[in-house]
Amino acid sequence: MAIKTASQPLQLTREADIVHLVFRGPFVLEHARTVHEFLAQVMAETGRCYLLADMSQMDGIPTDTRRYVGEWHKQHTVSGVAVYGASFATRALATLMFQAVRIVGNQHIEMEFFRDEADARRWIADHAAERFGAAGGPHVVR
Repeated sequence: MAIKTASQPLQLTREADIVHLVFRGPFVLEHARTVHEFLAQVMAETGRCYLLADMSQMDGIPTDTRRYVGEWHKQHTVSGVAVYGASFATRALATLMFQAVRIVGNQHIEMEFFRDEADARRWIADHAAERFGAAGGPHVVR
């Protein structure tokens, strides 16, 4: 399944319990809502969800978006977030946002940064295998 907005800055695809996000430009509130509704749907169907995020073309996360993400994570917990292609500035902003989510939401969300998609996918597979069993469970794509 793929979702694209009219201006095409957002592409979401689902692979079992992995949601792959490819983004261009600023991550605005409208797009954050779309992404997080999709994550919630996957979690409801599979019991878990990993976010695989390509941030190589992301250009900022506005304050209202960061606030929304923090509030959303008070009620939802993703299994893990694997980010690849992020610039130094985007990494710093994403790290601060998820640290705030951990503090305000009082939950531990594992997020790791990777150079490329292959390394990010490998981390998800390893994390799922460790957390959900040797084979990674029925919903893990390797």
